[in-house]
Amino acid sequence: MTKRDWMRQRLWFTTVPLLAVLFSAQLSAQSAPPEEATEQSEEQSQEQSQAERYPTHPPTEADRIWVDGFRDGVQTVLDSTASWVDGFFGEPLDSDKYEGSTGRLIVAPQWDEHDGFSIDSSFRAKLKIPHAKEQFSAVIGRGDFDDFVAGDAQRRPSVMRRTQGDDEWLVGLGFDPYLDNQHDLSFGAGIRGGLKLDTYVRARYRFETMVADNAEIAVQSVGFWRDSDGFGVAQDIHHEVALHQRWVAKTYARATFAERTDGIRWNANSRIYYLYDTNRALASEVWIYGETHHEAPIQDYGIRGIHRQRFLREWLFMETWIGTHWPKETELQQRTTRWMVGIEFEMILGNTG
Repeated sequence: MTKRDWMRQRLWFTTVPLLAVLFSAQLSAQSAPPEEATEQSEEQSQEQSQAERYPTHPPTEADRIWVDGFRDGVQTVLDSTASWVDGFFGEPLDSDKYEGSTGRLIVAPQWDEHDGFSIDSSFRAKLKIPHAKEQFSAVIGRGDFDDFVAGDAQRRPSVMRRTQGDDEWLVGLGFDPYLDNQHDLSFGAGIRGGLKLDTYVRARYRFETMVADNAEIAVQSVGFWRDSDGFGVAQDIHHEVALHQRWVAKTYARATFAERTDGIRWNANSRIYYLYDTNRALASEVWIYGETHHEAPIQDYGIRGIHRQRFLREWLFMETWIGTHWPKETELQQRTTRWMVGIEFEMILGNTG
């Protein structure tokens, strides 16, 4: 068994029990009798407690063991790893000094009429290392390299197919000098691909501002070098606007060019949310992606209907969705309608207050 197969097997046995518990809990929650709706003023809702603002169905004891225990276990591993990394910069400190690592874990089982069944997953964590001062941090993650260098601001939809070589583990160190609330600067270096030692360095600058009372725009530029691709640049733009008290639209686009790749990799997606409850929303999404010098420059585009909600805890989100897309991998291939359906769990690590 190769190292990659071992890691995949370990991820499978780690995530499948969690998914089984979450799914069974959702079924039991849906079978519960609905409560009567009550009207509250905006001031009253602001005074609600955290539990009232994020209502959850009472979890079973199994939910507590698997959901809370799983998150606590991951958080403990992150804090212990932060302590180990910080040891390179000085004498170990008390364990509570390393609490505060943050991150995100996403697991998304899905079925696609074109690709069959798969489990898309990604993980990213930022570790606190006190001896290296607040501007420095260690990062570890698994996922697409383009998403990793872009940071936590945005990620492409899980329905966009990843190349096998890009979906790998990455570790590194980051330096984040504070500028101000509108400008953000970050530097980083590390390795990807495990024992392949595919080294990388990157510099990231982000600017965001309000362009209207109800609209915000963010522009991000990334310069990087990695051993497998040479020098490269990535440009992101994100626009968010509140159309109404319950309607929000988000649009995101990215273009990436590397020295030893053909053409420009690009993708874009847009979502419109309807917030019908404090913790629940319906959304429609369109997306498209491709490569300029690929045999099929537009590799895929599609549309999805999505339901997103907090699930059991304030730090756990669930998306269920169904959609259709039109993939094309070769010049001669004819586009045909392909259906897809899936569920996605997103767990936020660290302080959620």
